[in-house]
Amino acid sequence: MYVFELGALGRSFATRGRGAELRERLLADATSSRVEVDFTGVTHVSSSFADEFLGRLITDDQAVDLTVRGLTSDVERVVQQVLARRGDRALASR
Repeated sequence: MYVFELGALGRSFATRGRGAELRERLLADATSSRVEVDFTGVTHVSSSFADEFLGRLITDDQAVDLTVRGLTSDVERVVQQVLARRGDRALASR
């Protein structure tokens, strides 16, 4: 399993552009199709960042078996809202 430590890159993430940048970085660096995104230390994500980073990982990159950990309640709420808008609750239950 490849672990992408988002919290090591910052505490707050916003913008669709930053989400795309980090999604592409994760996909380029991943050494396995099983990927865990570790949000430990992340205190804020915007809905546009979450949609571009996680939402597109789920819908566009079907080969990735994605799990997350370390979400604060605020970050989890944003992620669940984004996934609900995309009609995908799979990640929220992991």
